Amino acid sequence: MRNLLFGVLTALVLLPMGILGCFALGLTEIRSDLKPSRWESMIMGSAVRASVRRSAAGIANSATSNHETLVAGGKLYIAGCAGCHGELGKPFREEHDHFPPVPQLPHLGTQYSEPEVYWVVKHGIRMTGMSAYGPFYSEQQLWSLSAFVHQINNLPPDVRAAVVANK
Repeated sequence: MRNLLFGVLTALVLLPMGILGCFALGLTEIRSDLKPSRWESMIMGSAVRASVRRSAAGIANSATSNHETLVAGGKLYIAGCAGCHGELGKPFREEHDHFPPVPQLPHLGTQYSEPEVYWVVKHGIRMTGMSAYGPFYSEQQLWSLSAFVHQINNLPPDVRAAVVANK
């Protein structure tokens, strides 16, 4: 029994040390012209989602989501986000040049709640193409953009028409 316990403890110590050693010795592939491995995508994706969920917990939306708010958010989206995240009414464009891949919001929507979208837009996500826009947008603009992105693939037709008409 003691040998089994020693073996389990040894594995629990050596496995993390081996993984850290691979990273420290540069044995992991970091080239941006290769698609990341499935495990790397899974680990990083879940880490980003968990961090956003934890960081945005307790943020209360002070703005109401109405026609004017959504149109204002749509105008901000067209001006600052559509270049990377996809244009309304344009075909789906999957891009593999970035890790993690840039979500094409008009086609896929978002898995984040409105406060989580607000947090991501305000603070960005490190080591991705998502910059922090908190210094450039007012709180009202951040909330209107968040409302728009949260509903982007389920927008009321009048909002969609108003946003597309004002390009």
